[in-house]
Amino acid sequence: MLYYIMRTSKDYSKKGGRDMRDQRLSTEEIGEILDMYESSSEMHTGAVIRIDLSNHKILYSSNFKRVIGLGKDEFPQNLDELKKLLREEDFQKLQDNFNNYDYENEWILRVSFKEKREGFDNFELVGKKKRWNNRDIVYILIRNTKQKYGMITPETFFPKDLFDNSQQAIVITDKNNKVVTVNKAFVDMMGYSLEEVVGKDPHFWSSNMHDKTFYQRMWYDLKSKGFWNGRLINKKRNGEIIFTYSNIFEIKGYSNELIGYIAINTDITNNVRREEEITRVHKYDFQTWLPNKEFLLEKMKDVIARNLDNVHAEYALIVIKINKMHELPIVYDFEKINFIIKEITDRITKIAENDFFVSRIAEDEFALFGSLNSLSNIEEISNKLIKALAEPLQLFGEKVFIKARIGISTYPQNSKDPEQLINQARTALNVSSKSDINFYSLDLSNLIKYENLIEEEIYYALQNNKLVLFFQPQIDTDNFEIIGAEALIRMQKSDGTILSPFDFLEVAKKKGLMTEIDRFVLESTAKIAKELNSSLNNKIKVFFNVSKSFFEDKDFLNFIEIVLDKYDIDPSYLGVELTEEIFIDDFYSAQKKINALKNMGLQIALDDFGTGFSSLAYLNKLRIDKIKIDKSFIDDLLKSESSKRLVSSIISMSHILGLEVIAEGVETQEQLSFLQSKGCYEIQGYYFSKPLPLAEFVKSFC
Repeated sequence: MLYYIMRTSKDYSKKGGRDMRDQRLSTEEIGEILDMYESSSEMHTGAVIRIDLSNHKILYSSNFKRVIGLGKDEFPQNLDELKKLLREEDFQKLQDNFNNYDYENEWILRVSFKEKREGFDNFELVGKKKRWNNRDIVYILIRNTKQKYGMITPETFFPKDLFDNSQQAIVITDKNNKVVTVNKAFVDMMGYSLEEVVGKDPHFWSSNMHDKTFYQRMWYDLKSKGFWNGRLINKKRNGEIIFTYSNIFEIKGYSNELIGYIAINTDITNNVRREEEITRVHKYDFQTWLPNKEFLLEKMKDVIARNLDNVHAEYALIVIKINKMHELPIVYDFEKINFIIKEITDRITKIAENDFFVSRIAEDEFALFGSLNSLSNIEEISNKLIKALAEPLQLFGEKVFIKARIGISTYPQNSKDPEQLINQARTALNVSSKSDINFYSLDLSNLIKYENLIEEEIYYALQNNKLVLFFQPQIDTDNFEIIGAEALIRMQKSDGTILSPFDFLEVAKKKGLMTEIDRFVLESTAKIAKELNSSLNNKIKVFFNVSKSFFEDKDFLNFIEIVLDKYDIDPSYLGVELTEEIFIDDFYSAQKKINALKNMGLQIALDDFGTGFSSLAYLNKLRIDKIKIDKSFIDDLLKSESSKRLVSSIISMSHILGLEVIAEGVETQEQLSFLQSKGCYEIQGYYFSKPLPLAEFVKSFC
């Protein structure tokens, strides 16, 4: 790191005379700093141990021997062995702390060995208990009181005179990027006192004129190279914009661990053509150099103000949202992301710039503002944009697929306020719709409000145990005995009324709440299935539904194992209902998870069979036990010959493949008779019973 900083300092000084050199510390000054830095890094000592209170086993950090002074064969492997090392009263205090402190509450204790060892007899322990995987775990930091330790401070890191008297503003943060200290030059430059900034992230004085990508690139360089330099636009305490040239590098401590960061800043505001530059950064997006939201609002206000007396003036605002833009940094580096954004920008401007004021109003949103000739004209342009953006991008030999949605609001029909027009177009964007293009309307606004209310009710239900399960029996019509049940979710609102899944599950999917709901369903189903089967002669299998989001959750299989273990339930009492949508994105991953579920002993039913595109192609590759014929086919069974043929084929195919088959949504004797005649004897539907609360279900069928 020393070589890197010295080299960049020398290279940079060649670019532009004294003013440019003054923006960096001299090589001699950097050498002094690094000398202090290397010395102070030796001050960091402290070992960590982990104690599992369920089995008393102890694990150690790699520096345990250096801090404690024990030979490796002397390391205590459990609490009994630790007790032999410590004074009896100290070990008792330690155990008291395990029991008396709540989770996450930190405690400090001094302990000593029974047998004195030179330099290794007194220790300070800083401990905390946590709950992990249903076990109590204690983590303890051990410090040897005879060894020096502590956080680096300016006095240990910098030559004091250099820190105090530097003309450049110096900021030191810890490894979490929280300010530890600043020097006098920083206070003079920015107007903040030391007390106002200590403990805060430096973003505290950011101007917010750099976009998210700028900071991502800065941190990428800093973490990959250990150093970053460039121009920052910040804001003083009085609100004034300040341009600085900043040098930031990592502080590394013992074993090359990251301790913090140093930023050395020079005010270059007077060297910038200030008025022109500030105007530009206020009104343009840094990445695309399109007008930003502030500039768009200014433009809209100006156009509307000039046409207030024109009763025929009509305008449209088109907001384009690029789906999953936030995921790009996970997949691509900055060079590729910039290429993708440039290509998106070029495609939009090529279609729209002659007729619209084109702007970028958010990381994943572009906006077009222009005259409204007709709704069909706006729709035509929107379709062109969707089509153009859907064309795959050629990214260094790789194809990248972009999907966009469009929301449209109009002036003066929807609103005369520019800010409200933007919000309305965004509302149209966020509506649940199969269409990629949606116009704002009052009905749409009411729908969004309704969805927000339902979202609040879901949160209320999750927090106050207001989700409930109903059960619909599954009957074997060979002997008309109950063989199983499907657990179906219901939600009790804050006013006491019960909502069916049709009233809230779509909102839950849209708001990302399905995983939490599914966890409740799984745990409740397991508990109830065990209770039911412990009191019945004829065992019944209870099926629960799993959403795509829960199935794809990284903890899905682990959570099921935890629940099975928690309730000590026979897995044969449980069945999982999956829909075909889980196979669409990653069939092989889904196949592995289904195999894992089978290995646990659970039965697998494929729900809504026949409604997807993948059924026949994948059915023989999956360890499925049962097929559920979708209700939509049963509804049309007596009205449509094609439905009869399809249902007959599903039943026949299931028998050939050795699979069980059950029909759901059976409501009439005629439907039942047809299914029996084709060999389908497992039935679920209103013909036998609607879904019932647990107490009614038990009374009627158990």
